[in-house]
Amino acid sequence: MKFFNNIHNKKTTNNLNTKWLFIIILSSLFLITTVYFFYYIFTPSDSGKVKEIKNSWVFYSKDDPEYRFDSQYINYLPMVERNETFVMQTLLKDEIKEANLVIRGNHQWIKVYLNDQILYDRTTEKQQDGPGLSLAVVDLPPNYAGKNLKIEVSSPYENYAGIPPKIYVGKTGPIISFIFSQSIPQVVTMIIAISLSIGMLFYAIFTLYKQKSLDLSLIILSCFALVLGFQSVSEDILSGILFEPFVHSTLSDIFNILTSVFLVLYYLSRMIHYKKIYGLFCLFQLTVQLGVLFYALLSSSELTELMPIVNGVSVISTLVTSLVCVGEAYRNNRFFIACTPWIVLIAIFHCMLYIQPALGIYYSNINWSTILFMLILVIIIGYNIIDYITSFDKHQRTVNFLKTKSDLLEQHYDHLRDHIQEISTLRFELIQNMENLATLIEEDQPLKAQNYVQEILTKAQNFEFIFSYSSHQLTNLILARYQEIASKRNIKVQFQADLPEVLPINDDDLTQILIHLLEHSFRETHAIEDPVHRKIYLSMQEKENQLFIRCEHSSNYETNLFSEGITENFDEQERFDLMMIQDVAERYAGSLKQEKDNEVDRLIIHLTKRNQKKSI
Repeated sequence: MKFFNNIHNKKTTNNLNTKWLFIIILSSLFLITTVYFFYYIFTPSDSGKVKEIKNSWVFYSKDDPEYRFDSQYINYLPMVERNETFVMQTLLKDEIKEANLVIRGNHQWIKVYLNDQILYDRTTEKQQDGPGLSLAVVDLPPNYAGKNLKIEVSSPYENYAGIPPKIYVGKTGPIISFIFSQSIPQVVTMIIAISLSIGMLFYAIFTLYKQKSLDLSLIILSCFALVLGFQSVSEDILSGILFEPFVHSTLSDIFNILTSVFLVLYYLSRMIHYKKIYGLFCLFQLTVQLGVLFYALLSSSELTELMPIVNGVSVISTLVTSLVCVGEAYRNNRFFIACTPWIVLIAIFHCMLYIQPALGIYYSNINWSTILFMLILVIIIGYNIIDYITSFDKHQRTVNFLKTKSDLLEQHYDHLRDHIQEISTLRFELIQNMENLATLIEEDQPLKAQNYVQEILTKAQNFEFIFSYSSHQLTNLILARYQEIASKRNIKVQFQADLPEVLPINDDDLTQILIHLLEHSFRETHAIEDPVHRKIYLSMQEKENQLFIRCEHSSNYETNLFSEGITENFDEQERFDLMMIQDVAERYAGSLKQEKDNEVDRLIIHLTKRNQKKSI
């Protein structure tokens, strides 16, 4: 039987260790990628050669040039209205050969002057679609130092009026490196998210083929990862070069909406206790956000102008989601027990991002929303991987336990069949003896009849029934098995088990304890040279929903095979057995104590009620 073989158990443990080693390697790669990710967020390539002009601007309204603001204190002009033009002006000082300007517009029409010379003009496109998210690289003429750089900015959207565009200056080569290096985090996010999405989709198809059941939550998570991958590049500086500004802006808004929608749907799919309540809120959120999306696509209204409605619903969504997730965790939903702290933390940050426009903060070089979504995606997938490994290990333990129990039952059935055959033979002999006894009585031979009765009584007293150690049948099967092993190895054993039919621990855990306990005792006792000294005593008692196990065996280390140097792996096997017993004891908030001297090796185990510690 596999359960009576430590080599099999070691292989199982080694397989589990291999799985955890695989997780550690993946985690290390993820950590390296994360460091690389944030390095390029905060330190783009050639950032020292490409400078942002931000502390030397003077702002004023084109219609009221006398009233001016210093950019050292002003980053946003709150009084600028829709389609109103404001001017930002500065004096270019340091001269760089073959210099360029990089202009990142945020839903704005932009016109750039160097003194009176027009360098760049997007206002001619006003008759077309909205301004969107724009990116322009403008060549500066030679000898630009000492000249005034003036930029006229206007926006058709009230939410973006008064926001200054981002202006960078540098040489062509460093600017290209700067643009691409700022895109690296978003590109990495896209690759990881889309790869995870494809992987989850294939796994969902595989489980559908194998188990004939569709994992809806996995499909939703795959869609979330796919949309997140597209969102990461839709808001990237590089996509401003690949797409028209209006397309760039529209894609960004669409994927923002879809990402939020798929995330709340995934949370809904993992809920148990508050699924109906949260489902009603999700229906409200989907109705509003998707309604805004379809309304913008089917009407003349622009999605950018309607996004404050979407953001307002998202603020409410972060609060409701946090409360419901806490409730699910409180009701012992394992997924939310593990993930709720992260969900709540990320929801708080997202809430801050959604309300930033109301505070006059509209623009950041770092796409924090995508980073936060990517973080929760990694956490969810990490939880699912760990949950799969632990459930797979539990499944393997259950399979091994059932195999062990099946082997025990087969052996017990063989003994039972022999015993029934023996009883049948005894019955036949008893009938024959009764007939013989009746004959003796009829022949009036009382002395012979009395002797014959005594002979029958002696045979009946010497007949051995199958011994039952306790009321717990699995314990009886295991102890009977080791009783048989003891008789073959010339080991004197004494088993005492005062157990009810139902124990405070699971049968597979009890099996693991007893087998490793007895394997440890039998292995070391069998190593004693003199069979007279081979003794094992085991007692088991259940009291007030607590299980007490005491096992001791003779050691006689001075007269056993340890002294011959041929049992070098016994220490390793002992450590392994004790580790497996300790593992079960910890799951039941119990204890394992070993008392050891030159004569006796004693193990004392105490296990509490069945509310074993939960592993997430």
